[in-house]
Amino acid sequence: MIEFIQQTVTGLMTGSLYALVAAGIVLVYKSTHVVSLAHGQLVAFGALFFWLFLSGFGLPFWVGLIPAFILTALLGLAIERVALRPLIGQPLLAAFLMTFAIFIALEGVFVLYLKGETRTLPHFLPGGNLALSGLSIPINQLIGFCVALLLFGLLSLIFKYTKLGLGMRATAEDHRLAQSTGIVVKNIFSYIWILSGIVAAIAGIATANVMDIYYMLPYIGINGLIVAICGGLDSLAGALVVGLLLGVVENVGAAYLDPLVGGGIKDVAGYAVLLLVLLIRPYGLFGLVKIERI
Repeated sequence: MIEFIQQTVTGLMTGSLYALVAAGIVLVYKSTHVVSLAHGQLVAFGALFFWLFLSGFGLPFWVGLIPAFILTALLGLAIERVALRPLIGQPLLAAFLMTFAIFIALEGVFVLYLKGETRTLPHFLPGGNLALSGLSIPINQLIGFCVALLLFGLLSLIFKYTKLGLGMRATAEDHRLAQSTGIVVKNIFSYIWILSGIVAAIAGIATANVMDIYYMLPYIGINGLIVAICGGLDSLAGALVVGLLLGVVENVGAAYLDPLVGGGIKDVAGYAVLLLVLLIRPYGLFGLVKIERI
């Protein structure tokens, strides 16, 4: 039993990373209705910027965070201004395909910079494990888990109680109606991509803290996309719950089924969960069902 609980707790730690990645995708979709495939690249560049300021320039942890957040936010803003804003008024499929093109372009820059090498973040969090009733919990992953919960709480407060959040919700409902009430929709789009960039930087740093920065890092965006779709693309709560759930399913499944099937459960668990959820609830577990009256 203790082994099962250990695998579950470890899965929750991993799932919080997926939830963080999914949060940025949900933020963009809630206001623009665009499913961004480029978010994994924002996550990877956020981690890379942080590594650059920590290892390259030798800045302290708290000082290195600020330029990493700023650069990732500017990258998000550049994507919105240069690539997506000209597509306003065009079919959403065009914007979706544009995010795929951005993913490919940034993938080339990321791989070109790394040159096949791996970058490791210096230890900036307390190390060791926390022993609790027979469980062993890595302290750095526990901190990342707590950061994820705090971030989701903060994003929920922003959406519910701030003027910016109100503008985002109004824009998500109807762009033209929001524009008629005085909300500058284009500015809302810019703000949401900036916020999404900062969230991506946090997700990238948290992810790079447990895995190195290498050419596969951007593909954690695929896990985030699976979580966002399963949770409901317009639901932050869904991203958190499904992210944690997917982490547990992957970890427990790998622990008990890998010895039977020879491995690979972690690689397919996410796609199996996605297929199952879409068969039961096409709008995601927490997504709003769209009803159109004719």
